[in-house]
Amino acid sequence: MQISFGLGFIGIATDLVGLIRCLLINATYGSERYSESPAASSKGGLLSPPPEGTPDLPKVRFWARRSMDLLGFAFLAATVPGIIANSHYSNVLDDQNQADKTARNRFAHSLDLSFFIQPLIDNTQNG
Repeated sequence: MQISFGLGFIGIATDLVGLIRCLLINATYGSERYSESPAASSKGGLLSPPPEGTPDLPKVRFWARRSMDLLGFAFLAATVPGIIANSHYSNVLDDQNQADKTARNRFAHSLDLSFFIQPLIDNTQNG
């Protein structure tokens, strides 16, 4: 059951990656190209257009997109040990080898979860 709770946190963290991606990408558009940004096409919101003369940062935008894509993929990959551990749960009651394998998968899932979520939590608290 602990894995089910961990998978829920991965879902929340994946949503948080999307939100952080929006904030990072929209902040890299300069004043001349702001009309091309996703924030400019939305109705209302917290982000106002940048002041006149703000430089456009396409390289930063590129790397922010790639890093958020990589982080999203990492969270997807972190769900695999959790799914495997939960799929064999009924076998752990009768088979000690299966119970040991499930415990290893749970440990791998918990390690993935802490490895990927902790930096995300640190960035949202410090940012």
